[in-house]
Amino acid sequence: MAKPIKANYDQEFLLPPSIEDWASKDHPARYIREFVQSLDLKELGFKEMTNEIDRPFYNSDLLLKIWLYGYFHRTRSSEK
Repeated sequence: MAKPIKANYDQEFLLPPSIEDWASKDHPARYIREFVQSLDLKELGFKEMTNEIDRPFYNSDLLLKIWLYGYFHRTRSSEK
């Protein structure tokens, strides 16, 4: 069974050198990340998805961070 896809905040790119360099120290994304990481998602009812064809799912914490970030910016659709 494939493991879920997790965010790698230290992954390096050509420019900027690190994902951590994209957001300033007071950027809302950092607060959202800290908030979600402080939660016990299993206790809140989040379930880890599984798949028979070994295609990994995105981790629940990563999807929650994206959803909260979009909600923070009043983006309610992936089409925006």
